[in-house]
Amino acid sequence: MQQSGLHIALNDRLKRSYQQYREQMDDRYPRVMKTLPNLDANWVRLGMLLLQRGPTTIMVLSERLTISHPAVLQIAKRLKAEDRVADFRDRRDKRKHMLALTSKGRYDFTGFSAHQQLQDAWLDKLLAPTGLSNVLKAWDNQLVDTGSSGNLFGRLFGIEIVPFQSDYRSDFERLNRHWIEHYFEVELKDQAQFDDPQSTILDAGGEILFAITQTGIVVGTCALIVHDQTQVELAKMAVQEHFQGMGVGRLLVDAIIARARVLGFEEIILESNTVLAPAIALYRAVGFEPRPTQTTSDYARCNVAMQMSL
Repeated sequence: MQQSGLHIALNDRLKRSYQQYREQMDDRYPRVMKTLPNLDANWVRLGMLLLQRGPTTIMVLSERLTISHPAVLQIAKRLKAEDRVADFRDRRDKRKHMLALTSKGRYDFTGFSAHQQLQDAWLDKLLAPTGLSNVLKAWDNQLVDTGSSGNLFGRLFGIEIVPFQSDYRSDFERLNRHWIEHYFEVELKDQAQFDDPQSTILDAGGEILFAITQTGIVVGTCALIVHDQTQVELAKMAVQEHFQGMGVGRLLVDAIIARARVLGFEEIILESNTVLAPAIALYRAVGFEPRPTQTTSDYARCNVAMQMSL
């Protein structure tokens, strides 16, 4: 039977949209999965379950994943070798063998979980219209011309910038500790800010902002630290590795600069290191310039100083 013009048009649009979608997935997910190499579906499911439940017995994991006890132990052995999972005995019942995510495991599976939730939310959003043509139009509108307004994920998922809340204190440390320990070492001033951001940053008039996904996961943070009546510092800028390259850092930096202007400061400065090339490129893009004079840093890791007049 000969296809109608509408049938041909819909078929062509589906193919074209699906190809664009696959290209975006192929580009994004190698970067998302690089922190979880060689993990099959059951390994990811186990990590996600531990993220949701916290420390869990082997028996419960076996039941929830519908796999055998030996299979759970085999997965746990591999994740333990990669420092993503730790095992211990239940304090209340030493016969019970339990598994829990390490700090590294929580970091990786939090990022992976955020991506999974956002992808589900996106599909729900696109399938909400009742008419097929409306669905396809929405799909096309989201996929085309990604270069002009950020990539696919940056445009599809609204990232909200919100102020400090006590519930986000652990995220402030989690995100910043990860990049600091990856490249450098946590220093005394870092630890003081992690332990008590209220007295070290907020009580002095500073601010801490967070990038939150529409599903409520913190994927980025940045602080504004007051030096004096005219000068503030952009500091502790961190983005969950799985969300880097999506414009989250730019949202945070723009928000911090905007807050500094609203609060009436004249200059904003920052310190960094040449090894953090993407971050320095971002700072240059928004208008930061190298400081003309040598400065003494409180951090051993800093070899770059920049400033911006507000």
